[in-house]
Amino acid sequence: MAGGIYRERRYMWTFLGRFVLPLLLVGASLLDWSLISLTNLLIFLAIQLSGTTRGNFWREFVLLWCTVLFSLIVIVAQVVFNILWCIEGNEWNFADSWWAKLVGLVRIQTLGSRSVIFFAVIQLSVALVAFVEVRGNSNGHDSCWSSFSSSVEQIGSQLRIACFLLLPAIQLVVGISHPSWISLPFFICSCIGLVDWSLKSNFLGFFRWWRPLLIFACFTICLLYVYQLPIKQPSMVLIIAEFFGLYKISMKSELPEICSGLSLLLFFFMLSSVKRDLEEMNSIMSIEDNTLVQQLLPSRHSISFIESRYGMGNTDAILQGQAFRIFSINFFTYGFPVLLLALSLWSFNFVSICAFGLLAYVGYVLYAFPSLFKLHRLNGLLLVFILLWAVSTFVFNVAFTFLHKELKKDMVIWETIGLWHYPIPGLFLFAQFCLGVFVAICNLVNNSVFVYLSNEEDRPVNDDTTAEAKEDTKVLFVATLAWCLRKCSRAITLVLIFLQAMRPGYIHAVYMCFFLFYLLGHSITRKIRKALILFCGAHFSLLYLLQLDLISRLLEQSGSFTISFLSQIV
Repeated sequence: MAGGIYRERRYMWTFLGRFVLPLLLVGASLLDWSLISLTNLLIFLAIQLSGTTRGNFWREFVLLWCTVLFSLIVIVAQVVFNILWCIEGNEWNFADSWWAKLVGLVRIQTLGSRSVIFFAVIQLSVALVAFVEVRGNSNGHDSCWSSFSSSVEQIGSQLRIACFLLLPAIQLVVGISHPSWISLPFFICSCIGLVDWSLKSNFLGFFRWWRPLLIFACFTICLLYVYQLPIKQPSMVLIIAEFFGLYKISMKSELPEICSGLSLLLFFFMLSSVKRDLEEMNSIMSIEDNTLVQQLLPSRHSISFIESRYGMGNTDAILQGQAFRIFSINFFTYGFPVLLLALSLWSFNFVSICAFGLLAYVGYVLYAFPSLFKLHRLNGLLLVFILLWAVSTFVFNVAFTFLHKELKKDMVIWETIGLWHYPIPGLFLFAQFCLGVFVAICNLVNNSVFVYLSNEEDRPVNDDTTAEAKEDTKVLFVATLAWCLRKCSRAITLVLIFLQAMRPGYIHAVYMCFFLFYLLGHSITRKIRKALILFCGAHFSLLYLLQLDLISRLLEQSGSFTISFLSQIV
């Protein structure tokens, strides 16, 4: 009975103290840039960072009472300040002093001004919610609190699951909305989490460094808020703050700056709301090497682990069942060719040395048709390459803001490598990250295939003949299409080689030799096919490299003889 009462008291704190009260405190802190608002923000950070265990109960109890007392003192101070201003009139110079604005004492300018009213209402709401929370913790045996706790229990569980699923996206928005040195750690952790998730099918990989990120987000929020205070700062401080990525928020602020500030607050709020659950998951998974524990605990696949943590059932069937097997087959049938097409289009649109690496991946896959295990390793390397390219683009755009004179002189070299400067680099970084997500899904599908093959012997026979019939129909359609292409491959190859051979140039004369081999030969050996594929790849690579800006300028400087010679060859 006592344990049940404590759980109800604890959950009351979790819902009101972790959701309603923090939102009110954030609203009070964003009304004005002052010391009073800064204190509201610090209380918000303290509530979010405080624990939810029995040992921290009295600490939270004192924190709630301090919140009530501070709100009442602020309301009384505002009322007294406005009463004195009404008595003294407009001649009272104290009301317009800089330190009164710094403290946060606001006077009513006109009858239509409602800023003080809003401030008083929000601050009073903070005091009432904190007081209700204190009374709820003190009266845990009350049936009213018990019924209210049970009514919001399901809502709180769904909110925490939503936080788990949305946190990686919010973290990415924090990193790319306003690229700076401060937001760089968030973007790097997003890239590392994506690699961990794709290679290990572990959703908790997105939260691998959640503790340092939580502390760093708290520090960044405090630093950004202090920078907003109406204090005249030295020019050196302003230069350093601008270098690290701090900015002033006002009605004239641009959308990336506003989005960065709001997403940072939302990220800290969501991550701190689930930090207790992350601690429990990490502590359980740290002892998962024990075989007995492995039999009693959920699987390492953290999506199922999260859902089992909140009583939503085990979803191991997602990776091992019929549904995900059908998804894997469909993805290999349609999704992987789309990925190859997306990589090719990206290489053609952003011609550079880095983009040539993506094109080399596509060429190797089409040439070698590697096995599933080799493709899994190759996709991992491709994902790391794409994310390293994205991080390099991030750093280049941040450094370009302060070193534009030095970097602008060698822009041709940077663009040849694959580093461009964008007015809004967040959009390009988002597109590049989405390309990495596409590659990560390939690895996730490969992991599902590995899990399915490893557990194939223990899997019961499926009697769903309808699903098998639909699957067999798709496989038969794809096999028929492949058979038709194979029968027509020689004719199609002859037409394509002939079109290349009709163009002028020494390289196209080699295509004529291959055309004669295919036309006059009774059977084409495997060596000739490989030679043709390698020659086509080398020809295409040469054409692609000649499109680079740096090589084009070098050719222009070398003279007309070199250009005419290459035109005769290519």
